[in-house]
Amino acid sequence: MPNPLSVILLVCGLFAQPVLAGDALEVPLPGKRSIVRVGAIPNPVTESARQGAQRLFEGLTTKNPAAVEQAIAEIETCQSNEVPGGSASALVWLGQSWLRANALGWEAARPAAKLDRAYFDFFLADDAKHLKEYLQRKYRAGDYTPPDPETHLDRLTFLDDLILFNNPARSQWDATEQVMTIISELKPDVRRAIDLGAGFGYFSARIAEALGEGSVVYAADTEETYIDQLRHFIQDYEIQGVEPILSKSNDIMVREPTDLVFIASLYHVLYAWSQPRERDAFMKTLHRTLRPGGYLVVLDNREQDGRSLHNAYVDPEFVSAQLYHYGFELIRHEDLSPYRYLLVLHKSTSPQPPVYSAAPGQDRIRVENADAVIHIGSLDSFDITPSGVAAGRLMLKALADSDPAAARQAIRLYETIIPHENFGGEYTALQWIARYLLADENERHEITRDPLAAEFIAYLARDHYAELKRYIARKYKLKDVTEMPAYEEAVDEKTREIGITRRQAFEDFILFNNPERDRWENSPKIMDLIPLKAGDHVVDVGSGPGFYTFKFAKRVGPQGRVEAFDTKDSHIDYLNTLARRWGLDQVIGRVSKTDGFSVQEPGSADLVFMCSLYHILYGVSSQAERDGMIKSIAQALKPDGRLVIVDNGPVPPGVLPYHGPYIRSELIVSQLKSYGFRLESSAQVIPQRYLLVFARDGRHEP
Repeated sequence: MPNPLSVILLVCGLFAQPVLAGDALEVPLPGKRSIVRVGAIPNPVTESARQGAQRLFEGLTTKNPAAVEQAIAEIETCQSNEVPGGSASALVWLGQSWLRANALGWEAARPAAKLDRAYFDFFLADDAKHLKEYLQRKYRAGDYTPPDPETHLDRLTFLDDLILFNNPARSQWDATEQVMTIISELKPDVRRAIDLGAGFGYFSARIAEALGEGSVVYAADTEETYIDQLRHFIQDYEIQGVEPILSKSNDIMVREPTDLVFIASLYHVLYAWSQPRERDAFMKTLHRTLRPGGYLVVLDNREQDGRSLHNAYVDPEFVSAQLYHYGFELIRHEDLSPYRYLLVLHKSTSPQPPVYSAAPGQDRIRVENADAVIHIGSLDSFDITPSGVAAGRLMLKALADSDPAAARQAIRLYETIIPHENFGGEYTALQWIARYLLADENERHEITRDPLAAEFIAYLARDHYAELKRYIARKYKLKDVTEMPAYEEAVDEKTREIGITRRQAFEDFILFNNPERDRWENSPKIMDLIPLKAGDHVVDVGSGPGFYTFKFAKRVGPQGRVEAFDTKDSHIDYLNTLARRWGLDQVIGRVSKTDGFSVQEPGSADLVFMCSLYHILYGVSSQAERDGMIKSIAQALKPDGRLVIVDNGPVPPGVLPYHGPYIRSELIVSQLKSYGFRLESSAQVIPQRYLLVFARDGRHEP
């Protein structure tokens, strides 16, 4: 029988929470610039980069030093036009290393530092096998077609991250030496450390060396293949003081007391992409392992003139604000470079709040707890749960086998799980489809009385629901992927990108034109709040397949005009097809770019409408894209026109959020003020949704 005292201590340990500071902070907002960017491609491929990579591949393949030298020159020339921190400096380093090995011999060319030597050997051994593989997979060098389409992206991500983050020339953009100097200054108090998001050990090995003999650095990462590769590096190159740990998104998985936790290039993900409940659980495990007074060191990206390392950043003021509410006190802030900063904090039961400076009249946002002010994760939909998979399996059976019993079971299961798992997602749409399958002719006529609902089911029912069945099977992993259509399995990157876009567009169609949307979103209330009348000109930005477009068309009538814009061709094709079929000459849809659109008659719009889009514009788009989009809005509007934004807000504990992403309305209001828009009115439509109405500020030019 266990000792009762030990049971009490165990239970207390399991439910212990981090000490949270309770004071609200007033954090300054940066005007036009967003406080965070996540979700963009960290190392995109440009055409000039592709040409340099092709030249390097040809030089390596033919063992031609002159061609490799030319490739290096080409890569260096185009490097300044690429995303900071991209692969160019790594390819230059590897190309130069190959030239040295070709001229001096293998051993003479190998670096002295162990991890650099491991990098050199990995990419250049066996006739540069892995470097050539990377050039093929990343840049399609040599007209490469991957033989393993299902594992191609995983392998490319592995090679891309290894190229980027263990790059021996990384100090060009990472201020590595400054970081290690600061950590070395903590050495007397630090013997055990954790490198969170360690990847392949770039900082782990350096921290272990800085802390000296007898210290240990736990290199924690959630990617098992990365941890396995690091283990090989440690064993093969006798790297001392580093212990790899396979962590989880909600658990560091280190149980030993530690003196320092180091987080490099990860906090922007924790802040704006990780699920809030996972971040809370993760921080709980960090508190559990970090001793009282222990150090938390955060190295992350800042934006400079519209550019940031790997297209991602988070302002340090919001990192320190969140960490204050998690029980950490900021003791040092170093701006290392235009793109990098470092924060040193220590764990405290009574942390002092960070101090912020603001210009006179600068907007601020109140941060009262550890919640992020914006969350961009779950861009497509909700987490896939076991109950969601079970319901998906029933839906697939109902569709594929015309099985009414499966449809009835799916309806009952969705009824149970929707209130707990999925607000505003596809469950209500799938449940509606199941009801349609069971309905008789009169019932079907009744539930498709709305023409958009009738078109919704007609679109999905094509070819005996073929596309819907493929979508459910793939999303919920119910059938082997080889049964999916050819575009899903394409190995060519452009074709694969088209396939991904089509899948996303199909999911958007189900979400946005869901016949149940009026009920859960209270769309009629939104329409009542929009200042719109017959004869008006409306611009629907991010229209999707037309859910609000056709509501606007009814409101403005034949004498009005509705211009709809979306970046997905399939949405615009669908919208235009319906408009022509229904004789709505006042509706026209056009494909827009991510950095703007052009209306037929600038300065003629009474209203520009944007629903569930501004959080993307704020937290995913680049500064240039956002500038272009808002300029397009300003140019479209009449001087007395209105901009209406509907978006998702954070919800109180116990309330299921809509769809996943959210943005505090204060961020939108402050940013648009810097662009010449003033908030005229606002309304809370449902707990998860708000509506903002903006007027143009006549003092600003578009």
